[in-house]
Parts: sequence; structure tokens; C-alpha cells
Amino acid sequence: MDSIKKKCENCLSMNKRGVAHYTHNAAVMSTIGNDPNIALDFEMYRAKTNEDEKDEGEFTAALRLLNRVVHEHPSLIDIVVYDALACNLVFIKECQKLGIDAIVRVKKTNNISLKEVKRATNKTDSVLKFIEDGYVIEVYESFFYMNDMEEPIRYIKYAKEKKDSDETKRTQMLIITTCMDMKLETLYRIIKARWDIENKTFNNLKNNAHLSHCFIHGGNAVEGILYLLFIASNIFQLFKIRRLRNSNKNQKELARLLVKGMYTLKRRKEIIFNSA
Repeated sequence: MDSIKKKCENCLSMNKRGVAHYTHNAAVMSTIGNDPNIALDFEMYRAKTNEDEKDEGEFTAALRLLNRVVHEHPSLIDIVVYDALACNLVFIKECQKLGIDAIVRVKKTNNISLKEVKRATNKTDSVLKFIEDGYVIEVYESFFYMNDMEEPIRYIKYAKEKKDSDETKRTQMLIITTCMDMKLETLYRIIKARWDIENKTFNNLKNNAHLSHCFIHGGNAVEGILYLLFIASNIFQLFKIRRLRNSNKNQKELARLLVKGMYTLKRRKEIIFNSA
């Protein structure tokens, strides 16, 4: 939510080309994988309380969100997937304390133990080869101890190669995980599905639920609006996927048909149920 006019004491602020922008940001937890992809909960970033502080960032809000959801819904989460922002000892230890497993992307890092296992793994032979989405994927695996941790962590490299007519595409994906027994192919599909929160959940909320629009500021109003947006979107997704399984209509068209149906009910009294 971004505005150059509306603001409140809970706003985060930034300057873009000399213009002050006031925002409300949140860390969001969503399901990934098979449809429907629904938003489970969110946690707002906290604004600075004085000039010497900084506005809160995503990682701090995400840790608070994870703790709250796990404590409020103890049996809801088995595995949490996060991008490279969470590739650190703090996040891994927090997941272990909460009794859940973590799967985290690895990119550039200053962690010494990660650098060492990366170099060591590059010198080993692949432990598995499989084909997924036209890519031939070779898997390299090692186990290491991150800093002062007592339990080992699994480090996995997926080296991907795809041959087109005129060129060969090569890329790789690195992860660390506390899932010690999960199949390597399953771990690959899970970390690949991490993009669902952007491509499906956020894409749907922004395009069909006006998530980016700043409706109101102040107090708990922003959180109230977000909860309404998420609840409405989740219910619509569940209705579309589970009740209209053979429908290929997009969400806007389905909403138009629902409104049309409600108008028909209003005009045709004989098909309205008598609550008595």
C-alpha cells in the first residue's frame, strides 16, 4: 500500500525522486504448490518510533509472523520455505525451536561454513540425475554444521541443463534444509514452487483484489482492510478451484457472473428461499 497523500503514525516512509511516499508493508505467509494458493496470515512491518531508529524490515516481521502462526495453529505447518534472505543461523535456529523444518534458497553469502561446504560440494560427484520440465538436473549433496549448531544441515546443489535447437542453457539452484530424509526430487519441486507466492498469490491479490491500493490509514484500519481482502480472495479461490473444477473462466468473469446471478435472484422472487 503506497500513497503520497495519506499518512499516519504507523506509516513507513521513503523518498522517490524527491517525493515522500508513505507505505504500509507486510510479510505474508501463503501456501504453495497445487491450487488453490491462499494467504494464511500476515504481519505488518513496524515503523520507527524516533529519528535514531530505522523502519522494520521484512525478516524481522517474518520471524514474528512465523512464531505467531505456529503458536496459534500448532498443527498447521510442517515445512516453511523462504528465499535467500533467511539463509542464516537465526532463521534455522528459530525453525528448530518451533519444531518445523526449513527449506531456504542460497545465493551470495558471507557465512564461512556455507562457503566451505559450497567449495567442498563442487568437488564431489553427483548423487542423482533426473529430468524435470525439459531440464536434465544433476544433484550434488553434502552435510555440514552451520557455525555453532549441534545438528547437521543438508546442502544441495541442483545443476540444470536444457538443450534448445541452437544453444544449451545452464543454471543452478542451491538450497539448505533441515529436511534430512525428504527425496531430492521433492525438495527441488518445493523450492521451485516458492515462486507461487509471487506468480499466483500476490498476482491475484494485486490484479483482482486491489491489494496495492491505499484505502485508509490509521490505527488498525489497514490491517482490517487487509484481512477483508485476504478472506474474500481466499474464499473466491476455494470456490473457484473446488466447486467449479471444469471452469476456465478468469476471476473477473466469475465475479461478473456472480453479481448477475444475485441480480437475478433479486428480480425473481419465486427462486428466493423462504427463511421461515
